[in-house]
Amino acid sequence: MMRSPIRFGLDDVVRLEIEALHERTRRKRKLPKLVVILETGGGYIEIVERLYNIFRNHYRLVDFIIPNFAYSAGTVLALSGDSIFMDYYSVLGPIDPQYETDDGRYVPGLGYLYKFEELKNFINGCSGKPDSYRSELAYLLKKFDPGVLFHLEQSKNHSISLLETWLPRHKFKNWKVTQTTRKRVTLAYRKKRATQIAEILSDPARWHSHGRGIGLRELTSREINLKIENFGINTDLNSKIRQYYDLVIDYAHKIGCGDMRSTVIHSQNGLRRIASMA
Repeated sequence: MMRSPIRFGLDDVVRLEIEALHERTRRKRKLPKLVVILETGGGYIEIVERLYNIFRNHYRLVDFIIPNFAYSAGTVLALSGDSIFMDYYSVLGPIDPQYETDDGRYVPGLGYLYKFEELKNFINGCSGKPDSYRSELAYLLKKFDPGVLFHLEQSKNHSISLLETWLPRHKFKNWKVTQTTRKRVTLAYRKKRATQIAEILSDPARWHSHGRGIGLRELTSREINLKIENFGINTDLNSKIRQYYDLVIDYAHKIGCGDMRSTVIHSQNGLRRIASMA
């Protein structure tokens, strides 16, 4: 289980854990499957890519179980899996890069980009005297940093690019024919669907909030149409996942790592913990 913000340093911890798990087997080749129980509020897309490389270097298949939530960059990580397991309570989130303010707060990036575009379009659309948009122009110049804008645009494009690569390679690899028309599914079609899904999940006007939960019903709807395994309908599996999840969360609170700024990783090798990574 991995419960952590996706921050710089997490990749080092995960690398050590995965390498230690691999060494236990004394096998040089990739292992058959890794199952990650994931809970995260999100973080940096660059670290998601490094985690992906760690997992895929040591395992042929990677599945993700989301008992509660995996937001933003965590959504991208979950969508890199071969299979995703959720129940009615589980949520992913909009793909929303974050940036760190001068006072150390992490702010959703898509809202920043959206408001910049809104102000820019308003100013460009004004045909009257400068007085009609002077306050908007002053706000734009004062509040929007070109460096931050560039970073957020690149992070958004990076997230979309990763999904365009990972979804066809893993999640869609066994998708041979369409469900309704039974047409053959080509690689080009898989990539097109991946792009559509990435654009839907990264549309701030659609989701309104960085913390908006996107549940099983929406993810499997006709529009997004992702295949998600519902572990909630399997009584035995549901009971085991929830009992294990509750036990780890309860123990994390008891050892002072209960807040979402902390990292808790539990595997066959035991527990790794880092209090308040941020």
